[in-house]
Amino acid sequence: MTNPDEALKRLKEGQHPYAVVVSCSDSRVTPTTVFNAGLGEIFDIRIAGNVVDDDALGSIEYGVEHTGAPLVVVMGHESCGAVTAAYDEAHNNAHAEGNIEDLVEKILPSVKNAKDIDEGIHNNIDNVAKEINNDAIVKHLVDQGKVKVVRAYYSLDGKVTFME
Repeated sequence: MTNPDEALKRLKEGQHPYAVVVSCSDSRVTPTTVFNAGLGEIFDIRIAGNVVDDDALGSIEYGVEHTGAPLVVVMGHESCGAVTAAYDEAHNNAHAEGNIEDLVEKILPSVKNAKDIDEGIHNNIDNVAKEINNDAIVKHLVDQGKVKVVRAYYSLDGKVTFME
């Protein structure tokens, strides 16, 4: 185990995380805890529903291009409230208000044809991974073999399943 003082000294010189993790802001899904990671190991992007916008994509670009993280993990999770809100809007005549409506709008394509919320969560993971893969900077690094984008599903029992 690394001495905490040594780790902090090393991190003052710069960060070199092994992954950028795009996940939900749900308090039950904290990537450093989920992956048992320490300071400087994960470049963490968290937005409800693990969706991305220009700011999140810019953060992902920074993580892969400037810190050199070779891996982007898009991690959705069981019982996601943001995906549930979108599913309820698409299937149960509910309507989100305020800025939550913007999140729901981004997730709606993932849930419109889903048979249940869990399928919508998996579709959302797929769609976010595609959006990240289509980002010009990320795509360039993927094409060069310097970065890989993977998809994962977190069960609230603590298990992460990486999807093919």
